[in-house]
Amino acid sequence: MTEQNTENVSHLLKGRLEALSDGIFAFAMTLLVIGLGLPEKTSLIPSDYYALHVLVSLGSAFLNYVLAFLILGVFWLSQRTLFYSIRAHDTIFTWINLVMLMFVALLPFSTSYSGDFSTIPIGPMVFEANLFAIGVCICFLWWYASHDYRLIESTLRPEYIRKVSLQNLVVPGISIACIIFALEGSIWSLSLYLMIPIVIYIIGRFA
Repeated sequence: MTEQNTENVSHLLKGRLEALSDGIFAFAMTLLVIGLGLPEKTSLIPSDYYALHVLVSLGSAFLNYVLAFLILGVFWLSQRTLFYSIRAHDTIFTWINLVMLMFVALLPFSTSYSGDFSTIPIGPMVFEANLFAIGVCICFLWWYASHDYRLIESTLRPEYIRKVSLQNLVVPGISIACIIFALEGSIWSLSLYLMIPIVIYIIGRFA
């Protein structure tokens, strides 16, 4: 670490920052299920038809829950890779991470909002913009830590750094495509997120 960076070193232990990040990710992933709220009880006698109708009506919200949970898992794994690779962190890195966690904590709201307004563009766009913000923060975290080996281990190969950088760009890139599809009126824009594991695998295999 250079002398200039040493002056900016955070006094917060890396383990404390990791614990905070893990806690917020776990809280957000758990809170996502609240978006699957059941409708208000009616005076009608419960029947199999009504129960099935309620289950089907939750289809959009359930899809958003599954997507949000799995994508948060991708973000969490990306952050684990990042923390494993750094040897230290400074104040700037800490604040970038805090901004990222702010958007992580916001995801249960944007997921529920998207489920409630899934038939109009603004609904999925709020969810997609939230994912884009988290992804950009993670990209920026990795760029800041790896640029000129500022915070990462000097033993890491340039090929590995490039591969991680490309994998971090997958979710923000797909989020932009989803927003464009939503603006054009497509109600299936969220389905593009199903490409995430495929694209990440291809990058990991061939990059």
